[in-house]
Amino acid sequence: MEIKSLVDPEGGLINRRIFADRDIYELERERLFARCWLYLGHESEVAHPGDFVTTYMGEEPIILWRDLNGRLGAFLNLCRHRGNRVCRADRGNAKLFTCSYHGWTYNSEGKLAVVPMAEAFRTLDREQWGLIPVAQIDSYQGLIFATFDAEAPTLPEYLGDMAWYLDILLDRREGGTEVSGPHRWMVDANWKTAAENFGGDGYHIGSTHRSARELGVDTTTSQTRSWGKGRQISCGNGHSLVAWLTPPDDAGPWFAQPVVELVDYMREHAAEIESRLGAARARKVVPSAGTVFPNLSLHWLTRTLRVWHPRGPDKMEIWSWAIVDKAAPPKIKDLMRFVSQYRFSPTGVFEADDMDNWIQVTGAARSLIGSRFPANYQMSLTEETADSDLRGRLASRWSDSNQLSLYMHWAKILEAKNWHEIFSAKHG
Repeated sequence: MEIKSLVDPEGGLINRRIFADRDIYELERERLFARCWLYLGHESEVAHPGDFVTTYMGEEPIILWRDLNGRLGAFLNLCRHRGNRVCRADRGNAKLFTCSYHGWTYNSEGKLAVVPMAEAFRTLDREQWGLIPVAQIDSYQGLIFATFDAEAPTLPEYLGDMAWYLDILLDRREGGTEVSGPHRWMVDANWKTAAENFGGDGYHIGSTHRSARELGVDTTTSQTRSWGKGRQISCGNGHSLVAWLTPPDDAGPWFAQPVVELVDYMREHAAEIESRLGAARARKVVPSAGTVFPNLSLHWLTRTLRVWHPRGPDKMEIWSWAIVDKAAPPKIKDLMRFVSQYRFSPTGVFEADDMDNWIQVTGAARSLIGSRFPANYQMSLTEETADSDLRGRLASRWSDSNQLSLYMHWAKILEAKNWHEIFSAKHG
C-alpha cells in the first residue's frame, strides 16, 4: 500500500480513505499504535504501591500498576493461559490479580505467582509465563507513557520540542499537577479527525462554536483576536499546537484565562510561574490546544487532557481528564475542573459541536462518490514565521500547516518498517 500517495503536502490534499479504510486502520495498529509512545495515565492516579488503572494502547488492554516496591509497570491485561482479562476494574489497589477463568494469579511485578493444580503442568516454567510487559515505560512531568517497541527512541527524544510547551501546563507550580476523571464516551468518527482538530484547527472556531460565542459562553476568542497574534507551532515528530502571542501591555500567565477567578489566581502566582518557566513561556506564548502524536491532546486554557482511543476505522472512544495545579487551593481546583467539564466534556458546550463535525468528516470518507475527491488542506501553506524566543516551526494560526505536518509524520510511520527508517526519513 502506497501510504505516502494519500498525503500531498505540496498540493495540500489528503485522500479521504485515511479516515475510513479498514486496511489502513490495521496498518495503524501494527506500525503506529504498536510502535509509538502512548499515554497511559497520570502519576496521581497510581501514587501509592499497589495502585493501578486499566487503559488501552490502541486497542490493546493495559494494566498500569505501581508494584509494592513503588516501581511503575505496564502489562497487557490478559492471562497467559487462555487470554482472559485478569483485571476487570477501572482502578484500585491490589497485590495480586487472579484470572477468573482458571485461577492463574499474577503479582504486581507481573510474575506468575499461583497456578492451581500446578503439578499437572509438568514442564511449566513460571518465569516464562508472567504478564506481557510493555517494552519501555517512562514519565514526563507526571504524564506516564509506554511503547511496545524496544527500539523506539527515549521518551524525551520522542517528545522533543513539544515538552517545552507541555511545561506551561504541567510545571508552572511546585508539585506539578493532578487529574480527576476520566469521562469516557464513544463517537462514530475516526481518531485522527480529533487529533488534527486539537493539533492545529483554529479556523473552525468562528463557524463551529458560533452559537456558544453568541451566548457569551466564550470570551477567550474575542479577547485573543483583539490582543494577541495566533500561531500554529509544529514541534516535529508529528506533535503540534496552536498558541497566542500575548501583547506587551498585558503579558502574563493570566492572559486569556476563561474566568476572572482564574485570572486572579494566575496573577497571584505569576512570579512563581515565571521563575519556573522563564519569561518567554510565562509572558509571551499562551498555548490553547495541541496534540502529542498520535492520540494524546491537551487544552491548556480549559485544562483538559484527553486520549482518542481507536475502536475501528470509523469509531473512537474518548477519555477526558480535568488536570489542575496540585498546589492550588481547593476552591480553585474545583473551578478548574468546572471550567474543563463545562467546555470540554460529553455534554460540554463546545464538545458536542466538535463531535458532530468529526462524525460528518468520517461519514464523507465512507461515501462511495465523496471518497473519490480529496479533502482540502490548502490554507496559508507558505506563510511561515520565525521567533527566536520559541521552539518549533511557526505558521499562521489560520493555516493547515500543522495538520499536514501531522499527516506527513503519520505517513512516515506507516511506510517505515522500523524506527531506523523513521529517523532516516526524518533526517534524510
